Amino acid sequence: VSAILLSALSLHAPHQGKGYAKQAMLQLPAFVANYFPWCDEIVLAVNHRNHRAKNLYRSSGFIDKGRRRIGPIGEQHIL
Repeated sequence: VSAILLSALSLHAPHQGKGYAKQAMLQLPAFVANYFPWCDEIVLAVNHRNHRAKNLYRSSGFIDKGRRRIGPIGEQHIL
């Protein structure tokens, strides 16, 4: 497995809820395939309390396999 880590995805508050993050996440696999052809997995971590982000990532095709880590601000779900 050759994975790449998505380390951050942020939107300025006035632009949240407009579908921009969803569109970015849906385009991410093609972007990674084009610029990182050796990569066969995209990994990200999301805080367990960030339900909106978890829903976004799951609806974009990320799979929660139950992996967890403790980060500086608490439990992180690895997708």
